[in-house]
Amino acid sequence: MQTKDNVQHTEHGPFSYKVLDKSAKDASGKDVNYSEVAVAGKLEFLSGSELEKNFCDIIEMKSDRLVVNLKDVSFINSLGLNFLLNEYEKCQKKNIKFFISNTGSYVMKVFTITRLDSIFKLLKDGAECVDNN
Repeated sequence: MQTKDNVQHTEHGPFSYKVLDKSAKDASGKDVNYSEVAVAGKLEFLSGSELEKNFCDIIEMKSDRLVVNLKDVSFINSLGLNFLLNEYEKCQKKNIKFFISNTGSYVMKVFTITRLDSIFKLLKDGAECVDNN
């Protein structure tokens, strides 16, 4: 799969994120656009409200797919999980397909314990979203 990136980077205390406008070819060879938000650091009590304010702006996007890349998230607690659930619901209301990619072993363990792995569409890589409906 071929991807093109346009990057915007923001830092907020214990976490940072990059907004990437990407495209990849689907199985039929058609270019599909999607937005990826790569989050790094800790999604916890101190960062939850700051992150939510910023993601509200990010959700106003041009494509119908949002991938939240958690590869570099080292910690997540209930506030971080609540944030992800809220973003998932916002996307559903706007007919935007919501995906989570690159969960590390710690985050995946939290998703499994809370059974959020059955709610979120989890991907190994963000580009997989082009072949998911």
